Amino acid sequence: MNTEIKKLIQELEGVVSCNLTGVDEIDEIHIIADKKRDPKRIVRDVETVCLVHKDFKIDHKKISIARIDSDFSEAMEGYANDRIELVSIYTENNRSRCNVEMKINGQEIKESFEAQIGENIEKLIGRSVLTILNKFVEFNLQLIVDDIFTIKGKEDLVIAQISMYNPENNMMQEKLVGAVHVNNNISLAIAKACLKAVNRKICNYL
Repeated sequence: MNTEIKKLIQELEGVVSCNLTGVDEIDEIHIIADKKRDPKRIVRDVETVCLVHKDFKIDHKKISIARIDSDFSEAMEGYANDRIELVSIYTENNRSRCNVEMKINGQEIKESFEAQIGENIEKLIGRSVLTILNKFVEFNLQLIVDDIFTIKGKEDLVIAQISMYNPENNMMQEKLVGAVHVNNNISLAIAKACLKAVNRKICNYL
């Protein structure tokens, strides 16, 4: 449980890294965060992630936050953001179709995707974004959407869970998690959560 919770926390907006203490249960959560967000909001996000995703309630007094200006990983994520731009994304009301417009290294890309059998709209959006990345970024691994869900609260939070596979042997290499607040546009939030999950991994390939 601790590993999954740690990954979710590390992808929260404003969190640079975190460490969890405790063996069977989490005793304390120590977080390094940037100065862009109020620490109280980060604490609320951590409480929500623990409660909703793992049905685990942690006392806010056990969550400590140290704030810094920036770090290397944040700089690298910014590097990727400069080269991958989500211009627009929308779904059509009368059919399960997702239309995506992105810029990758200055190249404008517009593609449209139909939902697969049994695929919900959230996974369709995630698959659409990752399909473009798999196609236009020279990345030696394949990105696959595992799950996308929303955590309800004062500020709704979209969580994107993504796996990286080696296409040569079809073996899963690593699981990635991205989290983004919903600001009146769930489609955009889902797409941004997917990009947040993979940015640090693909920045060296841009």
